[in-house]
Amino acid sequence: MDQTEFQLGRKWEGKVSTTVAKASADQIWPLFVDFFNLHKWFPGLSDCHGIHGSNGEPGCVRYCAGFSLSSEGSNDASENHPVRWSKERLISIDPTGRILSYEMVDSNIGFTSYVSTVKVVPSDGDGEGGCTIEWSFAVDPVEGWVLENLVRKYELEQSHHHRRSPPPATIDGLHQLQPPPPVSALSLEETQPRWEGKATAELKGPTPDQVWPFLADFCNLHKLLPTIDTCRRVEGVQGQPGLVRYCASTASGDDSDPSKIKWANERLLMMDSSETCFSYEVLDNNVGFKSYVATVRVMPVNGGDGKMGGCVIEWSFVSDPIEGWELQDLISYIDFCLQSMAKKIESAVQGEGRKM
Repeated sequence: MDQTEFQLGRKWEGKVSTTVAKASADQIWPLFVDFFNLHKWFPGLSDCHGIHGSNGEPGCVRYCAGFSLSSEGSNDASENHPVRWSKERLISIDPTGRILSYEMVDSNIGFTSYVSTVKVVPSDGDGEGGCTIEWSFAVDPVEGWVLENLVRKYELEQSHHHRRSPPPATIDGLHQLQPPPPVSALSLEETQPRWEGKATAELKGPTPDQVWPFLADFCNLHKLLPTIDTCRRVEGVQGQPGLVRYCASTASGDDSDPSKIKWANERLLMMDSSETCFSYEVLDNNVGFKSYVATVRVMPVNGGDGKMGGCVIEWSFVSDPIEGWELQDLISYIDFCLQSMAKKIESAVQGEGRKM
């Protein structure tokens, strides 16, 4: 293992996919939404059950236990490997785009950070024919593991699961999982209710296709939001999961005093241009966030006469409580930011229209 990866904090990132010919996206998607019953479809799990929250709702936590295939294709159980377990929390779910993200909050596998996004894509565009399951992940390097072997493990488990009937609904190769501890064994941080909220802004004229490029420009948030003085790329590729941006604002306008600068590093988890939505998480920051994941989505508005009448930007989030804040404070702040961004985008689109 290259120790520089640990020292620099570089993330391992990967993506695998499998095509399901005999099941539609609408048939496969509910199996993922049934977050607490992964063991019914995934051959490597002996147990999966909910230990916190409501099944399929952001913030819910499941416990998984069992075995999985090794990267060479053999079964860990036959090699007398210890049973593995993990606790996983649903971060966000988008039924329209058939996308969900989850994170590993505790395990005996060795992960210190793991976030995965699963997307079910219809082959024919309407969800009725076959489909493709895409599974991407970002994880801190694990000592004693190699990224290529981890990806290979996922691919083998996909092909193994594909031979089962019904067709594969899960492709999670990290669930190498011991009899569950009592629910009381969860730490206070894991059982503490998470904050959830949503803000929306309607744009009367612009269409989603006109608005989306402004939002998809992940590392130029300062162009839309007056409260952000600086936004720049830290690492990664524009538009690709794993892209990290640095955002900073000066509360008093005096950027010579570092203590007055509020900043955060934010990582793109998912960006789907066809569904005009993306998700990101807050990493290091001095604002007070311990865990924060948001999804931003642009949706068309029907004008009533069958024609498009503008669009709506929706900004939803799941966050751990912030010391010194109330949930409504965070919702109000996000709503203020979103309304400011919407006005800026609307003005920019109208200005482009006048130039034409």
